[in-house]
Amino acid sequence: MKPYRTILYMAVGLAVFMLACGQDVQPTRQPTSRVPAATTAAQPAAPTATSSPQTPPTDEPQGGIPVYEWVATWGADPSDGVSFTSPNGIAIDPSDNVYVTEFRGNRVQKFTPDGVLVTQWGSEGSAEGQFQNPTGITVDGEGNVYISESGNHRVQKFTSDGRWLASWGSRGSGEGEFLSAMVVAADADGKLYVSDWGNNRIQVFDSDGAFLKAWGPSGTQLGELATPTGLKVDSDGHLWVVDRGNSRVQKFTRDGEFLATWGIVGAGLGQFRVPTSIAIDEDGNFYVAEVENSRVQIFSAEGEYLSELAPGFLSGPHGLAFDSMGNLYVGDTRNNVVKIFKLADSRPAGQ
Repeated sequence: MKPYRTILYMAVGLAVFMLACGQDVQPTRQPTSRVPAATTAAQPAAPTATSSPQTPPTDEPQGGIPVYEWVATWGADPSDGVSFTSPNGIAIDPSDNVYVTEFRGNRVQKFTPDGVLVTQWGSEGSAEGQFQNPTGITVDGEGNVYISESGNHRVQKFTSDGRWLASWGSRGSGEGEFLSAMVVAADADGKLYVSDWGNNRIQVFDSDGAFLKAWGPSGTQLGELATPTGLKVDSDGHLWVVDRGNSRVQKFTRDGEFLATWGIVGAGLGQFRVPTSIAIDEDGNFYVAEVENSRVQIFSAEGEYLSELAPGFLSGPHGLAFDSMGNLYVGDTRNNVVKIFKLADSRPAGQ
């Protein structure tokens, strides 16, 4: 047999062996760190798979790394009168009352900061005040509560005690229509941003539901979206989008101008598998929950990997929110509970 045939057969045999063992023989894709030329100098580059620290988080904060400790779980003991069925979205008002949507329970529950049930509303259906798979929730500066529904393809507006005020949206691809309204976020001016999952875009409304604009063509390039989910407006007015289908987080101006991106698909540090939610702490660090990796990763404002929240303690998390004291609330969806974590120090080390 000629030498080149021997080499060819050896290569084929190796590939078959790797496939039989469940290994991926496709070349590894590296994250894209380029941004459009007009914004290159002003934007942080996306981290590569090797740019993040490879050592696990330590027990003490080092170099500005926030370290949290678990302090409570809501819903673990139904005899306490609190239970959840797929907790999905979490929002906290200025008084630190906590609102939780239940994807399969089709209701909203409101709690005091101590976990005492204040009120609940909703049932399965499509009438005013009813829900079909509610996902996102936010509270505006006036205390109004907005809930997005993936099943009814709409957003509903309520008072803080659950009284229905308005709703908008229906199934479709036109202005103000949705193919699963996934998450809603409010900015300081009262504008509402809704991730339109099936239409691969972000829609913007005023507080009464009047359509203002939309952006995000479907795709994999910078600024394009694929089944967007989590949203958060930061203190500078920038909109952070969990671009679930592209396994990354993208940052935009409130007008939809692309600023930066982080992440690729994977289970390594700084990588994502089915990311769902995002939260931002008072220092600008951002937190990303992932369903398939069952974790919450913590990054600096520049996208540097910092640590992981409570490794092995969550299962399919959705919903992240901070209260005024810096406590982090996490919807531990597959475990049907909400878990609360407290920052170990008053501020991350080095601040």
